Amino acid sequence: MKRMTPAMLLKALTMFRGFTQTAAEYLRDKERLRYLLAAAVSIAQGRGGKLLKDLQLLVRLLKASVSGAYTGLSVHKLVTIVAAILYLISPLDVIPDFIPVVGYADDAAVIAWVLNSIAQELRDFKSWEQGT
Repeated sequence: MKRMTPAMLLKALTMFRGFTQTAAEYLRDKERLRYLLAAAVSIAQGRGGKLLKDLQLLVRLLKASVSGAYTGLSVHKLVTIVAAILYLISPLDVIPDFIPVVGYADDAAVIAWVLNSIAQELRDFKSWEQGT
């Protein structure tokens, strides 16, 4: 996969930040959130690999948090995750998804940024899932 230039990464993160208000709206509407998560998983299944695995983890975390079963995540972090998923499914990307091989680089970069920003929360969630 082609690496993104710093300018491209900055543009992707700026676009991502634009999704945060919409993300908060999704968190208030569980049915709408459910459809968003299903669409994101469907897209990730088409791409496979690490993106699919990472997205499945984020979806499990969101579902457990929104249902109230898991309480270890702040609303800010929930909004961040949903905003990243909105970026993933958005047709408006820094690198259009239809470009072979490189089209997903910006999506992967945004998801990786979110995973890094919530790394401790993900470790805590995995421990919670395993019952430890």
